[in-house]
Amino acid sequence: MITRTVRTVAGLPAQLRTLFFTTLIFRTGTMAYPFLAAHLLLHEGLGKGTTGTVLVCFAVGALAADLSASVLLGRVTTRTLMVGGLVLNAAVLALFPFVHGLVPLIASVTVWGFAYEIVTPAAYSATVAAAGPEGRKVAFSCYRLAINLGMAAGPVAGGLLFAVEPRLVFWANAGCALAAAGHLAARSAGAPTVHPRRRNVPRTGVVRRTPYERARFWTIFGLSLPVQLAYSLPSVFVSTYVIVGLGLPGYWAGVVFAVNAAGIVLFEVPLNVLMARTGHLPTLLLGYGLAGTGFLLMALSGSGPSLVLSTLVWTAGEIVVFPGLLGYVSELSSEASADRNLSLYSTGVNIAFILAPHLSLLLARPSAPGIPWAVAGGTLCVAWLLLTVARSSPFTWYKEEPSCTDAI
Repeated sequence: MITRTVRTVAGLPAQLRTLFFTTLIFRTGTMAYPFLAAHLLLHEGLGKGTTGTVLVCFAVGALAADLSASVLLGRVTTRTLMVGGLVLNAAVLALFPFVHGLVPLIASVTVWGFAYEIVTPAAYSATVAAAGPEGRKVAFSCYRLAINLGMAAGPVAGGLLFAVEPRLVFWANAGCALAAAGHLAARSAGAPTVHPRRRNVPRTGVVRRTPYERARFWTIFGLSLPVQLAYSLPSVFVSTYVIVGLGLPGYWAGVVFAVNAAGIVLFEVPLNVLMARTGHLPTLLLGYGLAGTGFLLMALSGSGPSLVLSTLVWTAGEIVVFPGLLGYVSELSSEASADRNLSLYSTGVNIAFILAPHLSLLLARPSAPGIPWAVAGGTLCVAWLLLTVARSSPFTWYKEEPSCTDAI
């Protein structure tokens, strides 16, 4: 599996290999945010409520980035926007240890969130421009691999640095962001700079839209929200569920995270290579089905081994559904609206990031700690049914070309 993954990454077009390593460097440096709350509580003397407010500002900045990305991509190239976001990220983090006071902290964290997130829609746009429809699931799975590899290493390194000197975490993060910007700028210096959104826009300035495109996009956007919410749940609720809800030793929470990470790293790219020509509908139905089943099993788990089994199932769903959703959104979009649609799709991630902690704590009960998992799984099952309904109308579903729907 590892050999096949390496070969797939090595076989990517030059632009996508550059994006892969840029993302890997950038996400490996994502070590400051996991320790932001500790920094604010221990070194800035903020209370828990105020710290929570500052943390929410990061998500607000990220939402602003997603909503403005399509406008920015209409004016600058993806390379320019990514390099700008990375450099701004580095600048904010380099100065952050010297920022004191609630208002400056809120402003800094908001800008940080914007700079961090603006890279994502730009990376989506670059992926769509460099990969054809049949290769996008593989391209997006490689992009996700870079994210997961980087974010597996970053917090570990951050923990060691934080123990030595908390400011080192922010400076190391800034250095990685700057290194990612340098890599991207150097490797893509000779690449064409024509932005994909501008290739086929008529001279009149009138954007030609595919019939029903807007309705199709908002249909899949709505159906993707249960996925985003469900997969935001593990990062905020696994430890509480395992230790407090089930009364199991804390190392089982670590096992859940390790199984999920290993599954993604080992199997996501090879599986999406095998499913490259599988149609969007069967891909999404499989992903939603595995995800819903996995989260329902989490709700029924009462032991460490059952948690591992459940995690394997919802991890399989994650491997299938996220590249599938990104591939479908990119294909249903016209060239003029792809950036806007992918940027709006990214807002769903941040909406889930904001809501998941509150919803999980609101739903959990001492007598029934698995309710959040059950609600997530049940909602995904309903979304699975709605997918089958949506495909019956051209108003709500994009019917791909026959050449793209042949399963292997």
